[in-house]
Amino acid sequence: MKLVGIGDLFIPNDYILSGFKELEKLGVEVTAVEWKLKDFEELQNINLAVEHGGSEAYDPPQYILDAVIDADIIITEFCPITKKVIDSCKNLKIIGVLRAGYENINISYASSKNILVYNTPGRNADAVADFTIGLMICESRNIARGHMGLKNGEWIREYPNSGHIPDLPGKNVGIIGLGEIGLKVARRLTGFDVNILGYDPFVTNPPYGIKMVSLEELMRESDFVTIHVRATKETENMVNRDLIFMMKPTAYFINT
Repeated sequence: MKLVGIGDLFIPNDYILSGFKELEKLGVEVTAVEWKLKDFEELQNINLAVEHGGSEAYDPPQYILDAVIDADIIITEFCPITKKVIDSCKNLKIIGVLRAGYENINISYASSKNILVYNTPGRNADAVADFTIGLMICESRNIARGHMGLKNGEWIREYPNSGHIPDLPGKNVGIIGLGEIGLKVARRLTGFDVNILGYDPFVTNPPYGIKMVSLEELMRESDFVTIHVRATKETENMVNRDLIFMMKPTAYFINT
């Protein structure tokens, strides 16, 4: 059995090779090919194209096709696994994605070939949850604005929210999406003495004292709203103009 990893600017080949080295003891041949990109800007542009147009929005180079031709397992982070890539493989059985998002995989075509696709939800959940809490405090308390002002030799006395800068205790925090990240955000919020409102059609009995409400009620009642849902056809335009206008004029919308 052969595993071929596709390294990129975030997870290079040596990370993949070291991470899967233990499989060699089980007789798995572990190799890797570098997805050669000019810089992070090129990677970002490809990722955006794939997010909007799906995996087939990018045509992987021939050297990728050549590298995976005899792979039983392909491991990738961002490099798209398209119909062409799948068709170039003789024995492909598994595609593994080194992150939660899998929009760079042609899942429907892989499924039609009985190829299993795995992702890694929650890999960066702690980092995103920390950042979410940080943004809530940073924005409401103008920490970044004040810091930049001081660096520029300016003492800022008035901010856009002067007169209604909130203390967190007693405030309502709405969490849209109670998956890996949403629940980690909720857990962190328990130390701030806030009321946690939640919306997730797939969750009925959440922990951490979360009160489940409709999306409309969450938007109306929350002082902070943070959204943690996958970008899918079902969630496209989930938070629309009408919902935004339901929010309190002093509320904060956090999108990490």
